Amino acid sequence: MRNPKVKMEICWSAEIIASNLDLLTEILLLTPAKSLLKFKCVSKRWHSLISDPKFCINHARCQRMLNRTADALMLSNCFKSTPEFQLVPLEHSIKVPFFDYFNVSEVLIRHSCNGLLLCYCKLMLDKPEYAKTKQMKNGGRSEFRYLVCNPTTKQLKMLSLPKPAYLSLSLAFDPLISPYYKVVCICKGNSSGQTFQIDVYSSETESWSLLPILFTMPLGMTYSNGVFLDGSVHWYSYAETSLYFHIDSQSLKQMPMPWMFLSEGINLDIMYFGESRGHMHLVLTKDCSSLEFDVFEMEFEYTGWSLSYHVNLQSMRMVFPELTWNFINKNAVFSVLSIIQGEKDEEKKAVIFVDGRAMSYNLCDGTSIKICDLEPRPRHSDFARVPWPYAGCQAYAYFQSLVSV
Repeated sequence: MRNPKVKMEICWSAEIIASNLDLLTEILLLTPAKSLLKFKCVSKRWHSLISDPKFCINHARCQRMLNRTADALMLSNCFKSTPEFQLVPLEHSIKVPFFDYFNVSEVLIRHSCNGLLLCYCKLMLDKPEYAKTKQMKNGGRSEFRYLVCNPTTKQLKMLSLPKPAYLSLSLAFDPLISPYYKVVCICKGNSSGQTFQIDVYSSETESWSLLPILFTMPLGMTYSNGVFLDGSVHWYSYAETSLYFHIDSQSLKQMPMPWMFLSEGINLDIMYFGESRGHMHLVLTKDCSSLEFDVFEMEFEYTGWSLSYHVNLQSMRMVFPELTWNFINKNAVFSVLSIIQGEKDEEKKAVIFVDGRAMSYNLCDGTSIKICDLEPRPRHSDFARVPWPYAGCQAYAYFQSLVSV
């Protein structure tokens, strides 16, 4: 039985904390967002504090500095008709609710950034406040729209569409820089399709701003899957250089690509392009049907890419003989879902998707562990012989956050 004196001291300490707003705030800033949503029920005072937009952005900044590794990866749900996503937990067991709370029948994640998601969705027009547009489908009962949402708080913001000839949208948000997010859109600059422009949406003004800059893309530049880092959105290419857009200065700048793209006769596939804890990574392979790939990291101030690791997953194949590696028709036999930068270099790992499982591969010592099992994705009949279509499999970082959209 607990000592009554100790119990009284605990209650007394709790009362001191609860009565001291500054001390309570400091403690709650260190608490995960999901727990804070439950703590709103403690009292009206707690509800008011946790709901305050200033507290929410300060909490996001604090968590950004303390926990810079994503809580989980959300996998793309290609061809699924229901708004659900599979999760690969990275830190601990975590669940994200289905996206059925905002009345859509289909959702595709296009981008993720520090707790917010940019989604492309099929919006049901059962509610009278949604106006009909030319993009309506299914007898005028639905339309496709872009939205920004916070899956932790279940908040969402429907976006007005940018310039009609838009090609891709990328989300840019860093609470350490600004409480507002931006959406960067690449769109066609003229009818010929040879030049392009940047259109930027600001959550502060809730409007788009088309920049008067025309540019051409480097050879083989992929304008989808942009990576936001250090206030800029980056895109990769298969040429000597690619581009990145610096948001504050509203300027396009060149970014070098690895030297192998300059060599003739070397055919490379980019398996992954992303960032983790302020490090930008690029994964290349000479043969997507092999078990080998190279991990590159961007050097300081865009001076070039350095080869960090050459990986051969043969060791994973030996440790986990139950895994099936389908070496047929030169299809990809696995996907690199993410490169995770730990607090220490020896904690850096690659998240691998193979045979319906998410695996963690330590890039330093070559050890592997299983993270979780995944459900099969629906696939086209053309790939019926391939149990798991790895090519094009995308994963999006999920961070718990209270920030408002």
